[in-house]
Amino acid sequence: MSVPMPHESSQATDAKPGTLFLVGDVFAEFAHHEGVFTVSQLARLIRNGTFPDGPDSAVDADADADADGVRVSVGQGVSLFDVQFIRDTLARRGLADLVVIDDQALHTRAGREIAHKHRPENVLISAPRPVGADWYEADLLVDGDNEVMSDHLTGQHMQGMLATEAGRQMFIAVAEQFYLPPEAVGSSYFVIDSFATRYRNFLFPLPAVVRCRVLAHRTPHRTRMTFHCELSVSQGGSETAGMEVRFTAFDTQVSHAKETRAAQRSLQDGVALAAAAAAAEAAAPARAEVRTS
Repeated sequence: MSVPMPHESSQATDAKPGTLFLVGDVFAEFAHHEGVFTVSQLARLIRNGTFPDGPDSAVDADADADADGVRVSVGQGVSLFDVQFIRDTLARRGLADLVVIDDQALHTRAGREIAHKHRPENVLISAPRPVGADWYEADLLVDGDNEVMSDHLTGQHMQGMLATEAGRQMFIAVAEQFYLPPEAVGSSYFVIDSFATRYRNFLFPLPAVVRCRVLAHRTPHRTRMTFHCELSVSQGGSETAGMEVRFTAFDTQVSHAKETRAAQRSLQDGVALAAAAAAAEAAAPARAEVRTS
């Protein structure tokens, strides 16, 4: 399954040749590449006088600067707090006007109501934007403190679960923002019927785009709406992961009633299973004694 790209309007395709990239400190391994800096590395270069145009600068001014100055594109793992730190560091050396930091996407992070996350660092997407009939896209925004990042980082690429979770947040946000009636936004309960993911390429801490195509949606009952969607995470014009999902948005009261009944059945089954296991364990010594007598 592959989601075609209707157009390339996001930050991931705006980078000019020679653009520098800023990534979070957690991606220090990836920052070994030329033209990539972690937040701490860039701050240190600025303080040492080697950025943006010092005698030992890692920046080729002819390649990386234009009339607006050196352009720095924000990759993954960078927060608005980090960007302000870099801007403050530049300002203290009188260099603020020489460096343009493209952090526009960070200002559009999806809100709690449509992303269904309570903490902003766990939101992985910007607010979705329409790009065609039933087509939507958002910027991938991985915070260094994201819950998926907390205990797994191998090599230079980002873990595949970030792409999967970004896709999950994307289809929920698209449904909330563009398909559910106003009175249902923020008060619906989403249940996934099937969710298939195919990983195609490594996902690196550079700008990336999450896309969603709504293939079908219907309202079989006033208390629920069903969806069938294709999603993708793309970077540098190439798809890194493709997903297909079917899910249902329920009225919260209906879903809570269903969930409560299911929880009660599960508890009853668990009690019965535990009782059967205890009975079997109690009978085991007696059987063993009969065999050895």
